[in-house]
Amino acid sequence: MTGIHKRIFLIFLLAAGLHSFVPANALAASSDDARNFVNDVGSKVLTIVNASGDEAGKKQQLQQMFSQYVDIPWMGRFVLGHSWQEATPDQRNHYLQAYKNYLLARYTTNFANYNGSKYIITGARDEGDGTFTVDMKIKTPQQSQDTLAGYRLAYENGQFKIHDIVIEGVSLITTQRSEFASVVQREGMDGLIKDIENKTQAKQASSHS
Repeated sequence: MTGIHKRIFLIFLLAAGLHSFVPANALAASSDDARNFVNDVGSKVLTIVNASGDEAGKKQQLQQMFSQYVDIPWMGRFVLGHSWQEATPDQRNHYLQAYKNYLLARYTTNFANYNGSKYIITGARDEGDGTFTVDMKIKTPQQSQDTLAGYRLAYENGQFKIHDIVIEGVSLITTQRSEFASVVQREGMDGLIKDIENKTQAKQASSHS
């Protein structure tokens, strides 16, 4: 399982059950809530991935979960960094839509890579200001060694939202922030949007080949 595929599995491991867990105190959440939440969702995504049926149907279910439970606008603003403030309103809107399409195309394919995967939660921490980190080990049939991962969650408006996934110490959004900054420096904001759209189209084309 590649690094990208690990991130896909981890994102949906979490997103699949966000709707099913609500802390006892809806105004606040604890590290135990975060741990219980992550533990609650694992079986749901594996049920979808391992179920019989067409891949298109599975992809549609996962895309719906992703759009609803991953904080795509927050992630999009974060990875853009200072360029968000410099972008025009039209560029911001265009960029956020392109970024959403990019994430959906990139992280809702290759389901066969997750079959037979298991997870073990190893810890949960309250990072303050309504944010939490839940650590786990991922076991996959394709690899002899476990994958170490950390979910970074925010608790807002009575629900958890995914803000980041750290795999073997590498942050998804920090990596994207560096990549996007390089493109903006070379090609400007419009060039970044075009680059994201091109990557989305290429991913969509490869998934149908």
